[in-house]
Amino acid sequence: MYEKGIEYCKRNLRGRMIFNKGDKPCSSTEIQQKLQKQWNTSAPRSLLSLGRGYFEFYFAFEADMCSVWAMRTINMEPGVLRLFEWTRDFNMHKQKNTHPQVWIHLMKLPQEYWMDRTLREIASVVGTMLVIDNASSKRLYGHYARTLVDMDCSEKLFYEILVEREGFSFPVEVVYEWMPEFCTHCHNLGHNVGFIWILQI
Repeated sequence: MYEKGIEYCKRNLRGRMIFNKGDKPCSSTEIQQKLQKQWNTSAPRSLLSLGRGYFEFYFAFEADMCSVWAMRTINMEPGVLRLFEWTRDFNMHKQKNTHPQVWIHLMKLPQEYWMDRTLREIASVVGTMLVIDNASSKRLYGHYARTLVDMDCSEKLFYEILVEREGFSFPVEVVYEWMPEFCTHCHNLGHNVGFIWILQI
């Protein structure tokens, strides 16, 4: 029976809704309605709330599951939905929170690179780009392109990106408006446990 349960879940994905401070959380019905507009699946899929912002998504066909999984992080306005693979023995209380949403500045980027797809490719070095700042999309100033990215604080932090095209390359400085505290000990956001050194004489 356990193996039948595994077979039933093999086309599932899991996800977690992440909200910034001050955002109003969405209900399961609201999330379902928003995803209906973004996910173009050939058959209906269902959503199950697991608690603590985690959800399980059931798909009728593997192709639908794969097309949705390719999106990874989805801007729900407010909040983002971060998808991840289905695994056995999932325990929401043991999950690590390593992904904040951070505004970055791509400094002195020439105007011909300020296209949506180009900015997404450049920002992908830092994380998944969610939004282009309104002033940047309307090109109200040209000092830097400002984008909101979903990033993993457990990965390497980049302060410079090498932009390359055929026959030419140049570095772009990355400035972070704000970075949350990240604990390298327990790999969670919100605090930082330093090491205490005791000197014995």
